[in-house]
Amino acid sequence: MNESVHLIVMCKAPIAGRVKTRLTPIFSVEEAATIHKAMATTVIERAARLFSNVTIAADDVSHPFFKPFGLPVVEQGEGDLGARMNRLMLKTFDDGAEATMFLGTDSPHMGESRLQAAVEALSGSNVVLGPVEDGGYDLIAMSGPYHQLFDGIAWGSEQVLKQTIQQAENFNVSVALLDESFDLDTPESLERAKPLWSPVV
Repeated sequence: MNESVHLIVMCKAPIAGRVKTRLTPIFSVEEAATIHKAMATTVIERAARLFSNVTIAADDVSHPFFKPFGLPVVEQGEGDLGARMNRLMLKTFDDGAEATMFLGTDSPHMGESRLQAAVEALSGSNVVLGPVEDGGYDLIAMSGPYHQLFDGIAWGSEQVLKQTIQQAENFNVSVALLDESFDLDTPESLERAKPLWSPVV
């Protein structure tokens, strides 16, 4: 179990109509929320299995979904995704973390080897990114408080990975890239992931 990396899972509460809306109308809003719950559960449980220091950053810390994991749950807070991750990241380093990694909940099919590869890559690079096909990333790990990485990013666009790499280059921060993967955002991507992971709906 890794003790050097503080892993933060960015997670929304599984509320129907507020999560995985791109899965409708193939799935109902209730089914989409159930799928989100299954995805988040897989990601959180895998993280807790591999890392000794895991925090769930939630949009609603009072939601009962988070309690059974037995992990610290903190508010994501206000602002865009970059502002929220920046605050959380700075707090981990203030608390003495050697490195920080962020995961979302859109990659339950991610293998343990991808997480292990990210940790290993940190030994030779300041930042590790896990590219995904839509132009974003499924993980970001960093060996220091490189807050510049979250500035000026068009979150939710196809430019997220490219802009993050550019920010790193602007501030002489070395970057390692993992192999490209994909997020589960659409019914098609759920079908594609079935050999690796599938929810029960």
